[in-house]
Amino acid sequence: MSAVLPLLGGLLLGRFVSNLRIAAAIQVAFYAIAAAVLIASAPSHGSSHTQGAILAIVLAPVSVATFYLGTIWQHRATVAHQASSTTVR
Repeated sequence: MSAVLPLLGGLLLGRFVSNLRIAAAIQVAFYAIAAAVLIASAPSHGSSHTQGAILAIVLAPVSVATFYLGTIWQHRATVAHQASSTTVR
């Protein structure tokens, strides 16, 4: 469940936060929290800490991809808004 934090957070940060440095820093914090929870709680779910670390490693590029998709979403929304606000005379 903690893996949802960087995935959904990255998508929403990429879409709604215009300063990419701030959004990327928050995304890194979301990933760090999720990775720590994944690794720490793995034995409670019948896995080892190593398996939790492997999941955290796999989560990293997926987290980056959702952040990138959010920035694409923001760009397309901005372009669509600019196109709809232009008037032809």
